[in-house]
Amino acid sequence: MCWHQSRPCNGPLVGVGIGLWSELRPSLLLPTAEGSRHPVTRASFSCLGNEKRQDYGIEDETSAQEAKGVYVYDLGRLKRLWRELSLAQKFSLAGISATLLAMLLCGTLTTTIMADALVHRHATTLATALHPSIAPLVPDLEVAGAVGSAARTRLDALMKSTAIAERFPHLDVWRSDGTIIYSSLQGVESQRFPLLETVSAAFAGHIQAEFSDMEQAEFRAHGFARDFVEIYFPLRSTDGEIMAVAQVREFTLPLESELWDLTISTWIAVAVTSGLALALLYGTVKDGSLTIERQRRTLVRRLVDSRKQAQRNRVLKEEAQRVSLSITRLTDEHLLTIGTDLHDGPAQSMGLAILKVEQARRTLDRLQREGVLQEIESALGEALDELRSIARGLVLPDIDKLNLESVIWQAVSLHTRRTGAVVNHDIEVGNFYPPRALGVCAFRFVQEGLNNALHHGLPEGISVAATLAGSLLKLVVLNQYVPGAQGVSELHRNGLGLSGLRARVHSIGGNFLFVQEGGHARIEMWLNVNDLPLHDQ
Repeated sequence: MCWHQSRPCNGPLVGVGIGLWSELRPSLLLPTAEGSRHPVTRASFSCLGNEKRQDYGIEDETSAQEAKGVYVYDLGRLKRLWRELSLAQKFSLAGISATLLAMLLCGTLTTTIMADALVHRHATTLATALHPSIAPLVPDLEVAGAVGSAARTRLDALMKSTAIAERFPHLDVWRSDGTIIYSSLQGVESQRFPLLETVSAAFAGHIQAEFSDMEQAEFRAHGFARDFVEIYFPLRSTDGEIMAVAQVREFTLPLESELWDLTISTWIAVAVTSGLALALLYGTVKDGSLTIERQRRTLVRRLVDSRKQAQRNRVLKEEAQRVSLSITRLTDEHLLTIGTDLHDGPAQSMGLAILKVEQARRTLDRLQREGVLQEIESALGEALDELRSIARGLVLPDIDKLNLESVIWQAVSLHTRRTGAVVNHDIEVGNFYPPRALGVCAFRFVQEGLNNALHHGLPEGISVAATLAGSLLKLVVLNQYVPGAQGVSELHRNGLGLSGLRARVHSIGGNFLFVQEGGHARIEMWLNVNDLPLHDQ
């Protein structure tokens, strides 16, 4: 069957091909120096002559290599763009391409099969309708004289009837040797032609149909100027033997109209089915793509958070190491200070008492012995007072069951009793009971701040402030000093007490600040009480 070589079949395919070419053509065009674009591919460079190379803007091999580089760059760029697409976008491009290809193949095959069935059914219907009118006259066509003339006259009348002539203008009857024993056209009858394959198949008992081959000798002998649908069917005798083959030529317009309607309906059905399948698959892939994208963003966010947390952990670890080293250094220095205080104070007094004991033993006079014993008693008393003073500085009062306001007030009261200094205070912390670590830190902060204020500043203008706003606790010790005084800045910045306070505040997660400007020195600590370690109230 050659029906698919006709225009009705190729129409949709040509339209799709032109559409695809119009979409793909801009990406296949090679830019030239003048800004125009020529459809030249890399594979065609080697087969172009010099003249053609110039026509396409490729003057020499160097230009060809440059053009090749352009294509390599475009390929790399396309790969990067492809990697940046989401799963749904990749599926859309690949799915549409595969669906179009599958649609073309499926539509072509389906149209071919259905058109073959339509043409065969049409030919079978025509053969069934015309066979009773033509087959009985075939034996008479072989008889000369009046009988043969009568048979031809009846066939002429049949072909000239309105119902037949409107669609089937020509009829040829073939004998098995290739001789045409009847033709509705003058000058063809009794001529012998090479037996066509379709005629041979009809002599084998098969009904055949095809569009005219205008290059055949038999077709040219008829002098036709247009093509037809040619239908071949065997003419059988009453006993079933094939006597001849009838070749009926039909105008193509009715069948082309049916084939065109069939082609359009088939392509619409294939396109709708393919579109629905692609839409369903795209919806599924789109949902999966969105899920993967959400998970990717979540993983990226978690990765960023984990990196930030790792950075914070490194900072905290370094801070903990610095605090640990600072505490170790401060402990050693504190022990050294205690040892120095014991050596220079109580130890000296006790050493003096020991020397006096030996003097008392050697003194015989009672009055002199009493004087030496009084000196010993006085030295031991001074040593005891110094030991008690050192102990008071080391031992905390009982603050475990006190609220934060009472803890701060204890530190202020102790400083006032020992020094007689006037301390202004503004404490607004409510009835908050701190963990032991916070209570000890607050007591030492106020105690060390007041000691530094008394030792390194003016006795007037010392104040303590404490506020608790929500979960944010802030403590401030403020004093005045004489700007430019010797050792004030160094003592405040590098003193053992402030370094110890800074380490103590950092150890419970707080922040420490020392500010000295304009004749005022201020130390501050603040922290979130909800973030306290070992928060056991």
